[in-house]
Formats: sequence, C-alpha cells, structure tokens
Amino acid sequence: MPVPPVAPERSAEASLLAIVAVVLLSLVALAAAGFTFLRRIAPPDAATLHARVMARVARDVDCARVDVVTTVGPSASMSPTLTLEGIVPSAAARDRVLRVAQAAAREVRSDVVVIDRLTVEAERAA
Repeated sequence: MPVPPVAPERSAEASLLAIVAVVLLSLVALAAAGFTFLRRIAPPDAATLHARVMARVARDVDCARVDVVTTVGPSASMSPTLTLEGIVPSAAARDRVLRVAQAAAREVRSDVVVIDRLTVEAERAA
C-alpha cells in the first residue's frame, strides 16, 4: 500500500513551528545566561566602601585616630562588615563617628554591618 503524500502546507507549518521553537529556546537560554552573569557582578567592592567611609571619618578632627577595617564576605549574599577601631576623645565623638560611618556605608550598600571597637580616651586612662 502506498503512503499518501503529506500536504505541502502542513510541511510549511511544521517548518515554521520548528523555527519558532528554536528561536524561543535560544532566547530562553540567552536570558538564563544573562541572569547568571548579572548575579556574578559584584556590588560595590570593599575598596569603594572603605574609601568612602575613611574619607568621611577623616574629615572630622575628633575622629583622626580612628581606623576603618572593611571585610566583604566570600559571596554576594553575605553582608560586608565595617569595623571601627581606635581611640576617640569622648563618648560624644564615638557616637558621631558611628553615625558618620554608618551613613557613609549605607550610601554604598544598605546591608553593611558596622562593628564598634572604639575606645574612649577617658575610659582608657581609668
């Protein structure tokens, strides 16, 4: 028994459907690759965060002896930490340094954790 020939319009529709499916799958693959790449682009790095906070803290005369140590976690999902170390002349200066550092850090990244290891000079002498 002979096989009936396929109608030409069906073969054109099948070809068009195959082309559309390949294009859509390619677009989905490109989008997935793009999102993966975008996820790897790091937010502002530790150097940017450190420089911004140091510049703000250094402007204040009472805060001249404060060191800023910045640590960024191994992945983008971990919050960076900012450690303030050093000696300040008073408790008011300590509060001011903390406020200035937190404000400067939040301008770079909103999830920065500020660790206070500042020593007030009056407490140190006692």
